This record gives sequence, structure tokens and C-alpha cells, in this order.
Amino acid sequence: MHGRGSVAEEAGPGSLRRVLAGLITAVTLLTGLVATGSPAMAADLPYGPYTCATGYVWREAVPADLVCVTPQIRSQTMTENSLGPSRREPNGGIYGPDTCKQGYVWRESRPSDRVCVPPAGRDQARSDNSNAPWRLADPGATPRGGVSLSTSLDSQGGHLYASGSGLSPNGVVRFYAVGINTVAPYSLGYPLTARADGTLPKWQYIGYADCRSGQTQPATIVVLDQSSGLVTTAGTTEAFRHCG
Repeated sequence: MHGRGSVAEEAGPGSLRRVLAGLITAVTLLTGLVATGSPAMAADLPYGPYTCATGYVWREAVPADLVCVTPQIRSQTMTENSLGPSRREPNGGIYGPDTCKQGYVWRESRPSDRVCVPPAGRDQARSDNSNAPWRLADPGATPRGGVSLSTSLDSQGGHLYASGSGLSPNGVVRFYAVGINTVAPYSLGYPLTARADGTLPKWQYIGYADCRSGQTQPATIVVLDQSSGLVTTAGTTEAFRHCG
């Protein structure tokens, strides 16, 4: 499956268009997207830039949630949504009307997701968010987000830095390179934490890119907002092919 088998598809093409339209709106609001990136690559994907890799479907925990998960987890998510109201304290509590009954916690597939689930459900959502880049058909085809990239080249590659906004408040942000001679997204190894206003301090270090023999194209740097599972791109770098 490549994003197929989603609730949108089961309901028909019109619903798929509505989900994709909702994604564009939500991504713009949540991440301050600029509508640039890799339009040629995205156009080649059957369900747009968030087409899932084979074996995965959209989670759809909340509107415009296109994190890719197994069909089993999507079914579990739909069940959690239907049972969510019955798992809240009927008269509210210390967390207001969304207070969960004892034994349940907010799922938090993104910061606004307050569906009450068993603790294992929240752990699952966090795990799926963390794995989001690997489950896309082409993470490098995702749109540009609010994070920008800067490269300082040297004789063996280059140092990479990031700056930007539109991220989940206080959330972990991870960076990966795609389009290099590795099968999976390559972790740059220096995660950052967004500030309470969803911004990154200007030009924070995110990792070193070693020159790779045979690399002929620029690499795309992918941004994972781990609190929401949203994947965007920050730009491209010449560092992986800058040798000598």
C-alpha cells in the first residue's frame, strides 16, 4: 500500500481530495509552510508528497494526519477515536473537559490530540511519529517547511546548520539527509528542541556531512517534527559531494 486503504479511499475519490486539501491547510497553519520544495518528485507520487511506502497507510488520528502506519495501527487508531469520549471523566477534572479517566492518557499523536487511550496507545503514537521519515515513499518530496538550512563547506564535506519556526512548542526536531548513497534517510545525529514559541534559535548545528565518492547530486535535508510526525524539507546541500 502507498497511502491507499485510507478512510479517504474507502469513501471514494472525493474524500481523498478533501483529506489532501485539509493537509495543505493544516500544514500551512502548523508549520508555516512555503509552497516550494520538490514539486516534480511529488507529482510523480500517486497520492502526493505524503504517499506512504509499500505496506503503510495514513494513520488519520486527527484531521490531516498523514503519518504512515501499518493497517493494524490505523484500525487501532479508529477504534481509539470511537472509544475516546467514553474514556473521559464525564464531569471533567484537573485538565478540564478532556481529563481522562484513571488508567488512560492523552494519545498526543500531535500536541492537540487529546483522545484518551491506554498508555500503550500513546507509546505507539510516539513511536510512529519517530519513524515517519522511513515510511514515506519519498521523504525528499515533502514540501518546504518553516526550517531553513545553511551549509559551511570544507575540504571533506561541510557543517550543517538549521534555523526556523512553525514547529511544535518544546518539541524535538530531527534532521535526515536523503538522496545520498544510502537506502534509508541518513540521520545527521544532532536533534534540536524547539522553543516554547515553536522556533529554533538561529543557525543551530545539526551535523557534519562527509564527502561521499560517487555522489553527483545535492542531498535534500529532511526535518522531522517528532511531536506531530510531520516531515518537511529544509533545503539542499552540496556538502556530501564536496570533495577537496
